[in-house]
Amino acid sequence: MAHARKSRHRLAAAVAVTLAVTAGVLTSPAVAATGAGPETAAVAADQQAAAVPTLPQDSQLVGNGPSGFLTRHNDGGFSWTRYADGVTTALPAGSRGTVRADTVVASSGTVHTVYDMSGASSPVTIDIGFLGPDATLMDLVGSTLVVSVPKADGSEGRDVHLVGKPDGTIVDRTVFGLPTGMAARDLSSQVDSPDTLSLLYDVPEGDAAGRHTAVVDVATATVVEERPATRADYQTDVTLSATHLAWAEAPAANGAVALEVARRGESDSTRIPIGYGQFLQTELMDDDWLAYAETTNPGFLQRHPNPLYGLTLRSLTTGQTVKVLDVVDTIRSQSDTELLVQGGTIEQGEGIYRIATGPDGLPAATLVASLGRPVALTLVGEETPTSVDFDTAGSKARFFWKFGRWGADVRLVVTHEASGKRWTSFADDMYSSNGVTMDWTGQFDNAVAAYHGTYTWKMTATPWNGIGPAVERSGTLKVVGKAHPHDYSDSGSPDLLLTNSAGRLSSLDVRQMFDNRYQGPWERTDRGGGWNTYDRIIAPGNLAGSSYADLLGRDRTGALWYYRGTGHSFAPRTKVGSGWQIYDKLTAGSDLTGDGRPDLLATDRSGVLWLYKATGNEQAPFAPRKKIGGGWGGYNRLTATGNLAGGPTGDLVARDASGVLWLYLGKGDGTFAVRTRISGGWNQYTDLVGIGDADKDGRADLLAVDHRGTTTDGADIYRGTGDYRAPFTNYYLGAGLIHAKDFDRAF
Repeated sequence: MAHARKSRHRLAAAVAVTLAVTAGVLTSPAVAATGAGPETAAVAADQQAAAVPTLPQDSQLVGNGPSGFLTRHNDGGFSWTRYADGVTTALPAGSRGTVRADTVVASSGTVHTVYDMSGASSPVTIDIGFLGPDATLMDLVGSTLVVSVPKADGSEGRDVHLVGKPDGTIVDRTVFGLPTGMAARDLSSQVDSPDTLSLLYDVPEGDAAGRHTAVVDVATATVVEERPATRADYQTDVTLSATHLAWAEAPAANGAVALEVARRGESDSTRIPIGYGQFLQTELMDDDWLAYAETTNPGFLQRHPNPLYGLTLRSLTTGQTVKVLDVVDTIRSQSDTELLVQGGTIEQGEGIYRIATGPDGLPAATLVASLGRPVALTLVGEETPTSVDFDTAGSKARFFWKFGRWGADVRLVVTHEASGKRWTSFADDMYSSNGVTMDWTGQFDNAVAAYHGTYTWKMTATPWNGIGPAVERSGTLKVVGKAHPHDYSDSGSPDLLLTNSAGRLSSLDVRQMFDNRYQGPWERTDRGGGWNTYDRIIAPGNLAGSSYADLLGRDRTGALWYYRGTGHSFAPRTKVGSGWQIYDKLTAGSDLTGDGRPDLLATDRSGVLWLYKATGNEQAPFAPRKKIGGGWGGYNRLTATGNLAGGPTGDLVARDASGVLWLYLGKGDGTFAVRTRISGGWNQYTDLVGIGDADKDGRADLLAVDHRGTTTDGADIYRGTGDYRAPFTNYYLGAGLIHAKDFDRAF
């Protein structure tokens, strides 16, 4: 049946259609030239079985008759498509169709032009201005206009007029038999056939108060049946056959919906609960089958599957149900034994379908016209990376997918093959025209920096409505990048090294520590035991050209040992030399001589500073020492920081006994410029670590750690500014995230 009342999700589009057609704009339709006569949808479907026409994807079924159907488009235009050959005729904005008739009305103000799209008769123009300025076109039944008119005596309510123009003379008939107390609001019409019309309205007072429906015989303009429409509301679809009336209840507060079915002429109705929905459409077919479906655009805005999204037909005799479509947009009566439905199946996609009983007596769907769009979620565009370097700020691996329709939950999992660590991302495909973009910025789910190496990725897009399979794609990706001086996990991110009283060495990823979005515990990677052999452990960076960061350890006999880094572990140690117990402070990590290798600094107990220039030779990593100068005994902490202020080589910070931190800029020859005071208060920290570039801004940072178990127990990262006058900006506080009981020293 046709509905003057629009369902909720199409109301805005219907209101937007401008009634801009003038009388006589469309003369005899193009179909008239073919001489094609009326045909049933069944015959037409058989004729076009070999070549189903394809409609524009914005087509919306709004009218249908024996020879063709009417569709509305997003630009406000309309088209009539013939079943016989798929030929379409363009119609102007403001057109309106009906059911089971080849007529279309185009409206402009009070003037309405009725076209016979079968070509059997010429257009007829009807001006309803004589009914007054408030006369409203409600519907078209056959070639008759259904018009709502205020009561002539000025009383509450409206009359319903049937206005036609047979033989060139306007005939106006007022529908007889409607209750005098019928409310003016929420009056709506629904066309059931060229011969019958259903009206839905309120009776506000008296014993019969509530929602009612009336069946009008068009030939006599008389109500032939009137009854309460139990639990209906103004959005309800009432459907009519020779034997039954049926409608969908208004949804309950929890969304539960049910069908109401009544035999013609009987006051009682049967209630059939069917599930949950908001925009249920119903239609009777063949006196025994009641079709129903939830038609929420069509179901793609909902995030949960719903059995009502498919078109189901229920036998009023046996209660058997048959599902014939997977999604539904519009259900319309085509004849006593057929429906015409805009919807779709996973196998054939979206289109216009004829629904009729097959040889087995069960309803079946036949595709009449395609919209060229699949029902199942499909991928129509994809861009994925094969390699990425996360070294610089803002670098990312961008994944992009575009789907044939919107309404999907998209999940991407990127997995490091060697470790199994993952990055997981979720997104909603809200607008398929934009697609889904997921940017991986180089951290795992727990914010640890992604290791260099090979990754696999898998994307899964699950349709919100649960119709059709999920879309899956997979591939591989390489994360590449250079080694960094304080990187012990081959990730390009600095690591903070820790030892505990049991001699275990572990590391914390500084990017994870620096990421204030991550609220979980920091991940600690165990790197083996036996490190309590050493009273000093130094992280010098890459000493011997192996690409990875190395370690130095001084044992209690004064021997210095070299551990070549392999990315995730260390090669067996090599003895550098003996006699290193003469030094009370050791630090390394700054290139002080401009050769690209990190050098080592040591102060003896008399306060002399010595330079050990790196050689690049794994077996003898340092040249003989060179004296830099005296007076360094006033400092209790020396830390090689790398290049803090953009000078030619690396720099050094030194903390005096009063807690003042001083900056020494390297001059490139192993010596330093005159010191610059940074600030005081640094005696709150037990360790100062030249961690390298923690925030990927290209400047060296400083990590300050306190492990004395005080209230400040934790770690602070001081970001490098590149300005020697104020080399550090405000710090990121990580207090309490590492604890004194967990480690002995940080470096």
